[in-house]
Amino acid sequence: MLANETGRKRVIAVIGVQRSGTSSITRGLQVLGVNLGNLYGPNVVGPDNEKGYFEDLEISHLDVSMLNSIGYTWDNPVLPIFDDNTKHILSAFYPIAANILQRRFESTDLFGFKDPLITRLLPLWNEVFKDAGVEVSYIIACRNPLSTAKSMQKRDDFDIIKGCYIWLGYIMASLIHSAGYNRIIVDYDELMKNPEKQLERTAESLNLKFDRKSPEFKEYKSSFLSESLRHTSFGIGELAANPDIPPKITELYVLLKRIAMDEISIDNIEAAAKINKIYSWMTELRSTLLYMQAQFDALYFLKKQLKEKDDKIAELQNLDI
Repeated sequence: MLANETGRKRVIAVIGVQRSGTSSITRGLQVLGVNLGNLYGPNVVGPDNEKGYFEDLEISHLDVSMLNSIGYTWDNPVLPIFDDNTKHILSAFYPIAANILQRRFESTDLFGFKDPLITRLLPLWNEVFKDAGVEVSYIIACRNPLSTAKSMQKRDDFDIIKGCYIWLGYIMASLIHSAGYNRIIVDYDELMKNPEKQLERTAESLNLKFDRKSPEFKEYKSSFLSESLRHTSFGIGELAANPDIPPKITELYVLLKRIAMDEISIDNIEAAAKINKIYSWMTELRSTLLYMQAQFDALYFLKKQLKEKDDKIAELQNLDI
């Protein structure tokens, strides 16, 4: 079966920040007939995602290596600058990414995958897709930044403001680097509330087929999606009322919510102007965010050392007994 009328191979990538429903959205692609390829993720579960991560671990591990090679970790809220030096470093990974993509299309013309880390590396991956002659579409997973930050606080012991800036970094990377491509924003809370509507609009936007009466959708809706997946949930009012969260983050989420509700197009002139304005504001904060990340890394290291000492003291005390 061809991927579309032109017969071109297609890839659908779910991008966005961790803890924003990327796994649930990716699982929904199976309902729409998308081949998820070499999918290791469902076999990897944990207390923070008991239904599976739905990640292609080969792609995920490659993205970790690429980010680390240019001095970034997944939790750094600052966007990488794709200057000549960065491009030169990442060029060493290009053949590996191209090979992975080639192998994924050996048995299908329509391949989908999810990896939050790829969001920070889209300029390179866009080149990989282009050179392979692959048509790419993006699903931008979105969730209330306060919900995302609270989830990170529980899982990673991050403070709320750091979590919100991580959210901002990934969302801005998603929006800026997917511009000009076929894309759609899916809000996690709306997916949980009305999965039928969200899969329907996704299918329409990405030229896929959706059958609400199919056994696949019934299983997805009744069995896979459950409130146990959503450990935190906040509204716009709670986000706006939080004094620790910059108003521009709230402003951006309100805009994204409107886009996800189809009240305004993602490529609308008004939306683009607001996104670019917030992107400029974030760019001005670059040195501040870098300092914040450095202080967090130092504090994390000290906490780790303290825990190791406490564990050693407890071990010695047990020996004395």
